[in-house]
Formats: sequence, structure tokens, C-alpha cells
Amino acid sequence: MRRTHLLLMLAVIMTGIFALPQTVALFSGQHSWYNLSVSGNDLPCEKCHGDIADEMNSLVSAHSGETGYGRMGCGYCHRLFPIQHQNGSFTNYTYASGDGTGSTPGKEAHAASTVPCMYCHSGDKSGVKHTNAATFDCGGCHVSVHGGTYTDSDDCRRCHANAATGHVYYIPPAGGFNLTINTSDTGSLAAHRKFVLDSIENVTMMEDANEACIGCHTGIGVNISWTKNVVLEFSASENEYGNWSIPDFSAAGSNVTASTYKNNWTNSY
Repeated sequence: MRRTHLLLMLAVIMTGIFALPQTVALFSGQHSWYNLSVSGNDLPCEKCHGDIADEMNSLVSAHSGETGYGRMGCGYCHRLFPIQHQNGSFTNYTYASGDGTGSTPGKEAHAASTVPCMYCHSGDKSGVKHTNAATFDCGGCHVSVHGGTYTDSDDCRRCHANAATGHVYYIPPAGGFNLTINTSDTGSLAAHRKFVLDSIENVTMMEDANEACIGCHTGIGVNISWTKNVVLEFSASENEYGNWSIPDFSAAGSNVTASTYKNNWTNSY
């Protein structure tokens, strides 16, 4: 019996000698914690959202490096900051609160945000601002812009500059729908204004007009079903002098069409 116990103890010790170092080595590299206690914590968004990072890196657009200064950081859109030229609709932030049942998801802050495209694209200007973007120190004059969030000039250039031309631009406003602060933007001639306005009214899906923005300006497929009238009806009458009167026009009949469209441009943004 003692010999059996001795053999068992020896087996356990030998197992520990060979297995324990590998076990310690296995777990020692698996729990490197990020510091979340400091302002602007060091947790990389790509840690969980690698698929989104790959998508952004594969696109050619103003948001993913087309300006020549690299892809915009996740926080550029998902940690909103005050901007000078914006539609008044985007002055109120909805921050996340609570936990579990009864909680409120954040809409304009940190990772839970569903950011309106128009938050940045509702300004009143566009065009060249400076011609020395490559060397211009943005932070030297614009310290308080965006609440002082970004102090590195490269951060500024990713949104406001173009390395190829050396110009600094205003962020282009999405005009034509009476949604910018440009007083001349009445939207009276916009063929797709109804599409944009109905996107805003749809509160069950994306924030603000984002459905319309993504539907037209990205490669995301769009399923469209629409009804067209196929008959024009009117009443015509002639008086004794040979003059015709056509007081009423109306559309009748319907043709329902359903199609799927996908923007395959290589330069979609």
C-alpha cells in the first residue's frame, strides 16, 4: 500500500514538473488588461470590431484614407465632439445610462453611438481654405476646436485636408435637402428629398437620415419597392367658341416594381 502511495505521489510530482510550466506560460499571456481608468482609455476598438476595421481599410473614401493622411480613427465619429458649423438638430446628446432592463443606449457618445452623418455634414461652407496643409500647424491657431479633443495636426488633416493637392477644406455639407445651415439650401429642387426625410422619420432603424446616406453613398445593397401610376386622367370640355377647358388632372392605375440596387463604385463615399 505504501509503495502504491509512493508511486502515485511520484507520478503527480512528475506531472507537475512537466505540465505546470506550460500551464503557467499559457495563462501568463492571456490576461493583459487595458487601463480604463484614465481619460480616453487605451482600449482599441479593433479588439472587438476587427471586421469593421477590415471593411474601413478596404474602402477608398474620405473616411478611410483617401485624403492621403490615413484612415480616420474610430473616435472621430463614435465619440462626438462639439463642432462649430452644424444643424441645430444635433446639439443634444443622448448618453448611455443604466444597465440591462430599462437602460438607455447612447446615441452620440463612445461605442454605443449611432452617429448621424449630418452631424458633420450639415455645415454651411465648402471649398479651399488654406494652401499649405502639408506644413500648416492646425493646433497653433485652432486649439479650442472640437473641445480641444485633438491636438495633433495630423488628426485635423484626416478630415480637413488633402495630401495630393496640399489644400485644407471645410467638411463638405450634404446640401440640397434643406438640412444644412446654409440659408440658400432650400431643398426645393431635390429629387430625392422625400427619401431623405422619410429616413429621418424612421426611428426604428438608423439615426437621422443615415439610411439614405448609406443607401446612396456606399456599396451597401438597397432593396427598393415602389408604385408608379400608369394612367393620366383628365376631363376636357369645349365651349361654343371652340375653346377647350381641362381643369382636372389625376393619376390612376399602378405598377409595383421591386428591385435590388448595389453601388459597386471603387470610389464610394
